[in-house]
Amino acid sequence: MLRRILACILFGLGLLIVTFFRKYSGQVIPYPFLFYLAGLAMFMIAALLLRNVPTRIQLTLQKQIADLKENGNKIRVDFSQCEIKENNYTEEQDKFETPNELFSFGYGQEIQVLDAFTKPSHNVEQIQINQSIIFFNYQNNQTGQEEIFVSRVINKDRVTLMFHLEQQKSTTLFVDKINRKKYYFDLAFLNN
Repeated sequence: MLRRILACILFGLGLLIVTFFRKYSGQVIPYPFLFYLAGLAMFMIAALLLRNVPTRIQLTLQKQIADLKENGNKIRVDFSQCEIKENNYTEEQDKFETPNELFSFGYGQEIQVLDAFTKPSHNVEQIQINQSIIFFNYQNNQTGQEEIFVSRVINKDRVTLMFHLEQQKSTTLFVDKINRKKYYFDLAFLNN
């Protein structure tokens, strides 16, 4: 929260300084260009700070995961007893797309439009998307029913995922004691 406040203050100051010194022609301040650059630097630092700040949804999710780890039932998941399903497809993506419109320049977009008329395939590229999920069937001893737990979508193909799971052998599944539909597969080892 403090980081977000600092970023907003830097953003505001940077914007004010850049706006003021953009067309400054007075004699009181000897080097207005340096102030202009300092304002731009503040603006860029604020953008970087805001980019790395977790959102409220991410913070809520982290709290829920911590609560499940602390208070939930812990079930050992043997990966040899799991089923892996995959969904692989290709997707067209813009080659020159900028992730943030704030940092894109107008002439780049105009060039892309002109290229699209002459060579439609020049602006796009085919990207292979690999997605897999893990299915775990669990026999609940308390109710006698079989439960199916599904992992989050993992951005790996089936073979790569099987290799990682074979190395890890097992993990822990944290399940809420009251609502069995709230659970968390501990797959943090896949991020390494």
